Amino acid sequence: MRLKQILVTVLISLVVSSGVVFVYDQFFSQKIVTFDLKGYVATLRDLYVTGQIDDKELQRRIDVVEAIVNSTPKRNVIITSDVILGGDRVKNLTPKIETRTKTSDGKN
Repeated sequence: MRLKQILVTVLISLVVSSGVVFVYDQFFSQKIVTFDLKGYVATLRDLYVTGQIDDKELQRRIDVVEAIVNSTPKRNVIITSDVILGGDRVKNLTPKIETRTKTSDGKN
């Protein structure tokens, strides 16, 4: 009888402890995320200089950066990717840049 009581107590403790750690990790702990601002701006600059995007598209893509930063939860700390070592272990918020290439007749 005593062994059964110990096993039940250990099982309940494990379930409760695991639940508390999961809830803390999902809802309360600070998360570090990266943003490759330097690379993103350099890519936008290159696309703008080569004429692949116009003024409106450049402004729209810059506004995307602001929207990403403003929509990030407060418990996420955004750090530029320049200061992160082992960046593959950290969530990256940098938006992917898709380019449209112009055909020889000038159409997209």
